[in-house]
Amino acid sequence: MTAEAETAGPLAFRRVWRAIDALCAVVAPEDAYQAAFQVIYLRSARGAPWSVLVRHIGPAEPALNMAWASTRLDSLFSLGVRGSTGAVGLFREADRRLATLIAEVDRVEPAEQAADLFDACLDRYSYRFGEGGNYYTPLGIARLMAGLAGPRADERVLDPVCGSGRLLVEAAQWARRRGTESGVPLVYGRDSSTEARRVAAMNLVLNLLHGDLGAGPVDSLRGGSTGLDADVVLANPPFKMSGWGHEELVGDPRWSFGQPPKSSANFAWVQHILSELSPRGRAVVLLADGAGKSTRGDERQIRQRMVETDVLAGVVALPAGLFPHTRFGASLWFLSKDKTPHTGWGRNSRLGEVLFVDARRLAQRAGRSRRHLADAEVTRICRLFEAWRGHDSTDAVTDLPMEEVSWCRSARHEEIKGFGYDLTPGNYVRSSPVATDSSPDPDVAERSPKEELYGRFEEVAQINERLRSVLREK
Repeated sequence: MTAEAETAGPLAFRRVWRAIDALCAVVAPEDAYQAAFQVIYLRSARGAPWSVLVRHIGPAEPALNMAWASTRLDSLFSLGVRGSTGAVGLFREADRRLATLIAEVDRVEPAEQAADLFDACLDRYSYRFGEGGNYYTPLGIARLMAGLAGPRADERVLDPVCGSGRLLVEAAQWARRRGTESGVPLVYGRDSSTEARRVAAMNLVLNLLHGDLGAGPVDSLRGGSTGLDADVVLANPPFKMSGWGHEELVGDPRWSFGQPPKSSANFAWVQHILSELSPRGRAVVLLADGAGKSTRGDERQIRQRMVETDVLAGVVALPAGLFPHTRFGASLWFLSKDKTPHTGWGRNSRLGEVLFVDARRLAQRAGRSRRHLADAEVTRICRLFEAWRGHDSTDAVTDLPMEEVSWCRSARHEEIKGFGYDLTPGNYVRSSPVATDSSPDPDVAERSPKEELYGRFEEVAQINERLRSVLREK
């Protein structure tokens, strides 16, 4: 269950949304949603704590015994109103509105729906207030990332910037749906935010998972590798993050492909993720499109070395408009330490090859300005990678229907070198697929003149880079 559209979910969910909105009107949205996450989490338990909490709400005028509740819900009532002008009256109003939220969550039946409500609440917060790195990975993207990596029961799965824990949950769900073994992956998460770790812990419990979220908040880049030797790493680091510790991490042993630039942490995250993998591990990381086509010498050199050492397995171009903080596209990079046949990879050796997939037209509409990847589209993309790796009954991508082949292509390293190590899938693929709902192209629909202009600038930069690459070869 997601909140892709404002009317998504049953009526009880929509009542919860109205109660959250009312709380947001008097406290900071981040605090209001932290409160909502914890209330929904308690609702799933349904036992004595929830019953006592509900009994403290009066039916005529909702009110809450704050002294009691604050001992039960971790920092739930630090709602950003104390100490401000009119703080007493405002705090009492927040008290009443929070009590209303608890009453509405109590109406959600059965209690087992709490996990769905929690998941929908994550999406709703991201679409309404997400910006920069302060958002949760959309559900469709999380499912796609888990599906590309294909985690299995008892494998070690790490997310070094775990946020809400959604990638870890989807990794476990993928193994449950597709695996023949009993059990689920062993999940590990790290994050620098206390609030995010709290949300992740609740999310894991709601989905019946036991995970290791570390002893406390940690900045994974500054903290270094965990030494876990993960079988799978899934990560959605902040886009184009600056101030990531460039000076203090100069010469770090993780930078085996080159020192990441100060202005962007993209390749610091990529190399950190590679350092966390076991000798046969694999990873999927979400990056802004610019990471694959930047003309900066240091970033191009890192891409070149990644290709030459054969740790890059695939790149998927995603549609624009999937993320709350930007309308521009992003890409998924599939990394693997070993592309020879083995259990974690598949039957087909893909040494010296990279699978490029152009999925920019696959997003479906979910409201006037929202788009998402439906489960059917996630399955289409995952099927391509499974076939390419030899993970199902299809032995090779050339055996797939032509409609599928037209929007993916396995390119040799020599061809990638000819493009100046530009990893944009559009360089290698003939066309994009059409979404299953036959909706208009989301890259064209509702695209502003400013976005169109920026898109043309990017195309010119790509053409110039290709020209320089050709001239260098002369």
